[in-house]
Amino acid sequence: MTESDPNFCVISAIRYDPSLLFPGSPPAVDAEQFEDCKAALDPRLFFLLPRHVYRLNAAHEFFWPEISKENGQVVTPDALLTALYKAVVAPDKCWRLRVVVSKDGHIGVEAHETDPRGDLFSGLRDDTKPETSWVVYLDSESTPQSPITMFKTTNRDPYTAARERVLPPGFPGRGTVEVLLFNEKGQVTEGSLTNVAFWRDGGWITPSSNEIGGLRGAVKAELLDSGLLREMKDGEAVFKDSIQEGEKVLLLNGIQGVTCGYVRLGPYRD
Repeated sequence: MTESDPNFCVISAIRYDPSLLFPGSPPAVDAEQFEDCKAALDPRLFFLLPRHVYRLNAAHEFFWPEISKENGQVVTPDALLTALYKAVVAPDKCWRLRVVVSKDGHIGVEAHETDPRGDLFSGLRDDTKPETSWVVYLDSESTPQSPITMFKTTNRDPYTAARERVLPPGFPGRGTVEVLLFNEKGQVTEGSLTNVAFWRDGGWITPSSNEIGGLRGAVKAELLDSGLLREMKDGEAVFKDSIQEGEKVLLLNGIQGVTCGYVRLGPYRD
């Protein structure tokens, strides 16, 4: 599937979480509160929504610049919020909302229930333990940098291939196992489901999407702007051969926020 395919779209995964606006354990929001938020198109129930608006428009402009040049911003915040609110089936639950934007600017949303998370930035804490965290494997082959790895689209072939090389047949598409991708130079770029960061020289650093490769993710952008991450330059990339058994890796995505995993070298094992 390529950008010339009529089924090719740009996508983003957005978390709906009532605890973002109505803290509680479990998150508490009643129907009236939700309807008030919906009527006002309140963005606060959707994790890092402005980042996703920017990301979707940047991807659309990259693949179809003539449309963006003619029409301006294809995905407006109000249009996206309207589509997101319509997709939320039960407002007291957490949802993974897969937003699909077509070439002509049509916004589709698929809703899948997801688990509550008390702290969407928990991976930044020092109290994580390998036995309760993700397991992280290294891919066995390189994944070349391309527009498909820079922008999130319906073409997930590079990521599916990485997981199929490392994980056993029939392994769930998601879960708490991640695979690290690397480019032709052996530089780690991202995970099959997440952006990644490594602890080096007293701080967390993450691959540059421009210089090294990897998806331009919403959580990654948020942490970079807040100063909690620093972006690598080409000369300071993390090479696959430098990855250590048991090394802690930050895993970043728009549904789980910031979690962490620990490296397990070698082939997959239970």
